Amino acid sequence: MQRPWQRRILATAGAIALLLPSTAAFAATADDADPSSRFLTAASAGKISTSFTSAAIDANGLVSVVVEMTGDPVAVVEAEQGRELSDGERGDVKNRLKDAQEPVSSAIEDKGGSVQAEMQSAYNGVQAKVPAAELDAIASLPNVVAIHPVRKYTVDNAVSVPFLGVPQVWESTGYTGQNVKVAIIDTGIDYTHATFGGPGTVAAFDAAKANSAQPADPTMYGPDAPRIKGGIDLVGDDYNADPNSASYQPVPHPDDNPLDCNGHGSHVAGTAGGSGVLADGTTYRGPYDSTTPSNQFRVGPGVAPQVDLYAVRVFGCEGSTDVVVPALDWAVDHGMDVGL
Repeated sequence: MQRPWQRRILATAGAIALLLPSTAAFAATADDADPSSRFLTAASAGKISTSFTSAAIDANGLVSVVVEMTGDPVAVVEAEQGRELSDGERGDVKNRLKDAQEPVSSAIEDKGGSVQAEMQSAYNGVQAKVPAAELDAIASLPNVVAIHPVRKYTVDNAVSVPFLGVPQVWESTGYTGQNVKVAIIDTGIDYTHATFGGPGTVAAFDAAKANSAQPADPTMYGPDAPRIKGGIDLVGDDYNADPNSASYQPVPHPDDNPLDCNGHGSHVAGTAGGSGVLADGTTYRGPYDSTTPSNQFRVGPGVAPQVDLYAVRVFGCEGSTDVVVPALDWAVDHGMDVGL
């Protein structure tokens, strides 16, 4: 039987494999239709992904990339050794990879690029914006395995969870999510909402919003809060990775307060693990069993209403994102069992 950390490793590896297009060796020719081919030489052939398109290059000639490096990240080392590493062992792996990444990060900045994230936990690589004309030079640097384009994502509320007979599962198994850490990789979470143990008032949200760049109220967010135990805002309110949007602002401004100003992340978090809100607007506090549906709910409980939720914010208040891979790396680094 797989342990939770083993499932976490496998799920993360699969997610990153889907997020990053594969590379393929090919020879550059004058007639090659692939825009990235004009930056290739024999030294970098096969390292630059063939999935780059002209649309990936912004008005300043920059392209968002993940530079894959040699060496196994923490999650892979754990999988290979068949055990969870100690904090010291994890630190040793991360420090070794970071030392190898630093010359690449410096070279990217020297060539007019900017580094967005250095990752060692779920993935060994550097996410950055680089001049498209420097792709070949970066691909030729020591310890660089490949360069992948960064995919952009938008939020979508079109799909909801149907009735699943979950109360019967709670009753027969007792599985309600206790002691499971779930990272919601999305627009953040409204920790003032009653389904997460907050006051559930407009005034509470407005007060939190007015201080969203400052540390959050520890009674609603953090280790001692009822439901939202932590997280990170990787981008800031005005971030938007969509170059075709009038509000395009691709420079992340991270902080430690991932308050949701969009709503999608709160919706996902509530569906996954909200406590539920009774008809009078107060937080439902259980029990979670076959008797639960007999209550009158304004908002029903989530599928696993006693998980520890963590908000990993990758979207601004609107638009798209390209920092999902760093978010997955954060989730593994902080011991999440599930990332949604």
